[in-house]
Amino acid sequence: MKTLREKIDTWIFDLDNTLYAADSGIFQQVSDLMGEFVSKHLNIDIVEAKKIQSKYYKQHGTTLKGMMDNHGVDPDLFLEEVHKLDYSIVGPNHKLNEVLDKLEGRKIIYTNANLQHVDNVLLRLELLNKFDEIYDIKAANYIPKPEIKPYKKFIEKFNINPNCSIMFDDIAKNLVPAKNVGFTSVWIDHGYENFSDDIKSSEKYLDYKTKDLSLFLDKVNKGNI
Repeated sequence: MKTLREKIDTWIFDLDNTLYAADSGIFQQVSDLMGEFVSKHLNIDIVEAKKIQSKYYKQHGTTLKGMMDNHGVDPDLFLEEVHKLDYSIVGPNHKLNEVLDKLEGRKIIYTNANLQHVDNVLLRLELLNKFDEIYDIKAANYIPKPEIKPYKKFIEKFNINPNCSIMFDDIAKNLVPAKNVGFTSVWIDHGYENFSDDIKSSEKYLDYKTKDLSLFLDKVNKGNI
């Protein structure tokens, strides 16, 4: 049986809470700004806005998609407003950077965020220019994971062989379509379930689980997985 190092030629990574620690505080900032945007745009109080934010995230994959579908929100305006963040709270994980450097094959980021956010985060992580491609929410026509359509577009756009590809994500349900299109799937388990996630229904689609991405990739590089 081939090791992942021998089998995989394309490494696909989610960005937020995957390439940096989930407890960094970045995603909490985004969540707060989304609540404020919904509150202002719909002219409702913040408590009601947070309920709608959560509902759309669960029903549509992203709050943005819910706001687009139900309220005609300009996606670029939304993304600009909710990514006015203090990125200084994020820093590099030198062990992760080291093992990423040693991975052989293409490295691609696939995220529900926008390209500017990706660049801002990668700068802080000292990972700029370490990835061959970035597939953001705009490239996906604002259709978020876990809908299957952008995964198929992703495969076509980058001429990917799914049987030789692996995808890492902190949200288990995003790995269901990944597995269905033929990717090997790895769930980054932070020790708690994302409020949009349904781990039990996603369980059978998860090839691997890890609590430490750098440790997992180190084992891959050594041929131990």
